[in-house]
Amino acid sequence: MDKLNLDKEFQVLFQEIQLSITNDQINQTAKETGFVKRNTKLKPEYFLLLSSFLGESFGKKSLVQLCAQLCAIFNVELTAEGLNQRFNPRAVKFLRKIFQSMFMSQLSDPIIENRLFNRIRILDSSSFDLPSEYTNYEGPNGSGVKIQLEYELYQGSFLNLLVQGGKESDSKYSKVIRDDIEPGDLCLRDLGYFSIDNLLDIHKRGGYFLSRLKNDMNLYQKNQDGEWEKIVLEKEAKKLVRGEVIELDGIRVGYRKKDPLITRVVIAKLTEEQEANRQAHLNKKKRKGKSTLSAQKNISVNIYVTNIPQNMIQMEEIHLFYSLRWQIEILFKTWKSLFEIHRVKKMKQERFECHLYGTLIRLLLCSTLAFQCRRMLYMKHQVETSEYKSISIAKECLSIFKADVLKQNSLVELCKKIYTSIKLNGRKCRKKKKQTVFDILNIAYKQTVTA
Repeated sequence: MDKLNLDKEFQVLFQEIQLSITNDQINQTAKETGFVKRNTKLKPEYFLLLSSFLGESFGKKSLVQLCAQLCAIFNVELTAEGLNQRFNPRAVKFLRKIFQSMFMSQLSDPIIENRLFNRIRILDSSSFDLPSEYTNYEGPNGSGVKIQLEYELYQGSFLNLLVQGGKESDSKYSKVIRDDIEPGDLCLRDLGYFSIDNLLDIHKRGGYFLSRLKNDMNLYQKNQDGEWEKIVLEKEAKKLVRGEVIELDGIRVGYRKKDPLITRVVIAKLTEEQEANRQAHLNKKKRKGKSTLSAQKNISVNIYVTNIPQNMIQMEEIHLFYSLRWQIEILFKTWKSLFEIHRVKKMKQERFECHLYGTLIRLLLCSTLAFQCRRMLYMKHQVETSEYKSISIAKECLSIFKADVLKQNSLVELCKKIYTSIKLNGRKCRKKKKQTVFDILNIAYKQTVTA
């Protein structure tokens, strides 16, 4: 890709982002949501910037500090109580609609064209407790928030996102998003979403699933007489040596005989180090008062169920492909460690919700900028960059532009700076015995780059 084409890429990126956050679009959204009914000192674009792009530690700052920001950056003189009154249901609706508009206008360019799957969909949730009692946010320890996210690995985009109370069930959300599954999609989910009905639904829609098996789920195999016979997993595990992988085909998952789930089952015996790490993790959960009896049952093995044909992925590769699920954990790590979405002081519910949607706007923009620059770097230099480093760089570059981020020249310049910084310092580190995303997906790239 030459420089001219690279400039075109930046222009396309800017135009896509501009669809939802131009001043005209912001003002129109403010009127539609009732946030603005007449001319005021606190313009909607100022409020948006205050809640999102200026939002370093927004959830921890006092009203006085926020008013000082408005005065210093926009020359807006407002009392703390005046600002407090602007955090109302209309403000929440305004920020939520801006976020939804940005969400719907995400770029959808995959990092490679020749793909094994149509899309790789990774579903998980992130939750945190809240310091105040809020209606609609019931959590396990008082008030809490859970954010459901489905992430597409090839595009680096958010497919589905839902904010809900902290006690909501993960498994129910799988049913909400099932109509979005297309033929050839691979769905990766953790055990919290495990459901025979959901896996069958993915299969019937032409998609692929790869999941670990719940420890309380039974497996059945046909015997010589054609009768279903229960598999004793403990006996199967004892037959294996450390690190060995076996596959069982045509296995029925669960007790149901009508419309059963018949899959490949891959059983991998853990090494001593892997089992010790799992035991330490279970001990940590036990100290927190969580039940570990079910997990202790098959502690020495990983058991996977999948409908991916053998000619697409061999049994030795199953664990590697399932490990791609870790990419969404990296995203959640950036949400908390970089954007501090969970750091919230005591405040009224509407102000918290403004913090929540403002932070989601900011992290969505940073994620979009980071992944598109990452895609361009692969196309131009065939290098693999770190997701965490790339988003961190995008966040730091964005913090420099702050109030100018809505201006065309500033946003294009921002894209170029992020691209250059990721090129210099965003390379993926290769850890010993660890395969990277590009390794697992069999994407050719340069592991070293000469000056």
